[in-house]
Amino acid sequence: MSAPEPTSEELRVASTAEIAAYLQQLQRENAGVLLSGPQGQSLSSRIVALDADADLLGLEIATDPQGISQAMVAEGEITAVAYLGAIKLQFELEAPVLVSGEQGTVLRSALPARLYRFQRRQSFRVQPANSAYPRVVLPGAEQPGHALRVLDISIGGLALALPPDLLPLPLGQVSDGLVLELDRISALRIALLPHHVSPIAGDGSGMQQLGCSFVDLDANAGRSLQVYVDQTQKRRRLLKLDP
Repeated sequence: MSAPEPTSEELRVASTAEIAAYLQQLQRENAGVLLSGPQGQSLSSRIVALDADADLLGLEIATDPQGISQAMVAEGEITAVAYLGAIKLQFELEAPVLVSGEQGTVLRSALPARLYRFQRRQSFRVQPANSAYPRVVLPGAEQPGHALRVLDISIGGLALALPPDLLPLPLGQVSDGLVLELDRISALRIALLPHHVSPIAGDGSGMQQLGCSFVDLDANAGRSLQVYVDQTQKRRRLLKLDP
């Protein structure tokens, strides 16, 4: 998998010390790391071992019922993506091998020779005027809590309202099979990558917000979403002009 060409918002990091510092921060924050293979396979992981002096990186493989990790190691190309706030980090695993031990399976590799640091572009976000829509319908929507209200939305992602003690989408792991209902008529099939959970400011009920980005949004869904964002923005501007 070829590395992306640098843009104005991308920084290629080649310093071993700087790469190690980013990886250490990911480990301290127990941040999710999404591993992807050239055939579209993906696994959720996190850094459990890091020794810059020994040139060693260890990533936990918690669940892998289909043997995806073995297939990715056999193919030899594994891309890792993780987030530190608004910063996206991407790197390739160097000579990855699977090691089994008392604490489970760990994917070991050398420290990456290069790391790419992306400042996530700030897409314009709008807050829906309707309290019922948009909403994201999860698999098993007939169960309570499986249709989550959208707090704000942009072409790049959205924030979902979570009832107390409910986290239906795992952090750092792509969730597909979701439906974004913009209104009673418009419904888009989407995949989301949840990044963080935080309290809703001023809310005393214990509700939280789950920040997510869209993954592989197709062209038709992207156009529908852009139209929705534009129309919502125009309506809000008109409301502000009303006496």
